[in-house]
Amino acid sequence: MITYVIIGAIALVGILLCFCLSVASFASQNFYEKLEENQQKANSRGIKTVEYVREINGQNFGGRLRLARCAVYDDHYSSGVVALSDDTMYSNSLASLATVSHELGHARQDAEGDKLQKHWRRKQIGRLCGLFFMPAVIVGIVLSVLYLVEVLPQLYALILGLSFIAAGILIFLFAVYLKYKEIQIEKEASKYAIEFLSEILSKSECKECEEFLDSARLTYWAVFFKTLLSWTFLTSKDPMFR
Repeated sequence: MITYVIIGAIALVGILLCFCLSVASFASQNFYEKLEENQQKANSRGIKTVEYVREINGQNFGGRLRLARCAVYDDHYSSGVVALSDDTMYSNSLASLATVSHELGHARQDAEGDKLQKHWRRKQIGRLCGLFFMPAVIVGIVLSVLYLVEVLPQLYALILGLSFIAAGILIFLFAVYLKYKEIQIEKEASKYAIEFLSEILSKSECKECEEFLDSARLTYWAVFFKTLLSWTFLTSKDPMFR
């Protein structure tokens, strides 16, 4: 019976691993295909991203947002600042508009509550906890093994070992939780992005932008699944609390 359980567990891990790798491979390829496709499409209004940001900033944020420059592919929002690369800022492509609209979606989240700030603080705590993940697991396993082989026959060695392992499991579950919350935050930001875009683009263009943003969010799901199976050491070694 135990043999069948072990075989079933190994088979389940194998299936999950294959699924994880398939999602990661598809997500990355699909995103870059959508990115390249939408970079070639100019918006029907002919508006450049920088002009669009100023327009949305004035209409929806009272002009409170500031524009800043950043490196290519590092477009982001942080504490009232929308940072864009030159390639994004002066483009009129659907990809650029969708990208900056997503960051404006984060700005709206920031304006409507402390959701982003809470998530950022949790990630900071997670990064600190992540430093202790592997040491806790190793110490826990060593103490448990030493008890089982009667090198440390005292019961406290087993209790301490299991406590360290439990701490490692809690850190791992916290990382998985944060990855899932991040997906929800990104989903809401994309929803707000489409609302902004609907003010200037046609329905067909909004649909294309929505598909592009969906492909970007799928990459977050890929990271989620890789984190979920990181304990197997068979997925890529991304930081647990990136």
